[in-house]
Amino acid sequence: MHKNNYWSPYIAGIGLGLTLLATFYIAGWGLGASSAFSLLTGVGIDKISPEFANSLEYFSRYLNVESPLKNWILFEVIGLLIGAFLGSYLSGNFKVKIDKASSMSKNKRLIFAFAGGIIIGFASRLARGCTSGVALSGGAQLAISGWIFVIAMFTAGFIFAAIFRRFWS
Repeated sequence: MHKNNYWSPYIAGIGLGLTLLATFYIAGWGLGASSAFSLLTGVGIDKISPEFANSLEYFSRYLNVESPLKNWILFEVIGLLIGAFLGSYLSGNFKVKIDKASSMSKNKRLIFAFAGGIIIGFASRLARGCTSGVALSGGAQLAISGWIFVIAMFTAGFIFAAIFRRFWS
């Protein structure tokens, strides 16, 4: 670890690449996270209204299995949360706080974050994959869609950061 308690980006990149390789080898596909939330949504709808859930073709791939909650993607996301917490805690960087502009209230920041999360969650399923699924797994397979996505994501990020940075001053 460096003096700032962060991992070297080179070591972290190698670790991520080896993890991605392992998921292709062991599970047969790469990393991703958004389908875990679709799976949980499908299971939740099924508990409330099984008839309605089974009428939705989208959720059929999650619900037409013996034990939907034993899907490896759920364990990946749980492991991601535990690993992120442990990594920040053990490095001394763990702190509960809400990052926001000084001119923004905490409630407004939380509302924007929640709304943004819903929008990006919906968009990731509409695109049939989240950033990790499309960029990492698609890029690792040399899929042109993965590379186009990464270029578009960074371009959009630079443009929108320039436009919206005034809200963070």
